[in-house]
Amino acid sequence: MPVDPGNLLFFGSLDGKPVIGLPGCARSPALNGADWVMERLLCGVAVTQQDISHMGVGGLLKEIVTRPHPRALKI
Repeated sequence: MPVDPGNLLFFGSLDGKPVIGLPGCARSPALNGADWVMERLLCGVAVTQQDISHMGVGGLLKEIVTRPHPRALKI
């Protein structure tokens, strides 16, 4: 998923059941791409590759204070 946090998220299926890999975004206390995917799945809405690509529109999500090394915005 082209956002941070969320860029390490992967999605697939195994025996017809959804499988979500959350190595990076699962640690974030901030709203992130994993929340959007889980929300859709829990509501019974299919998640497609196109859906995940569209969730990344806008780039980075806001910085969070718990991030060990906040990045400076370059303007």
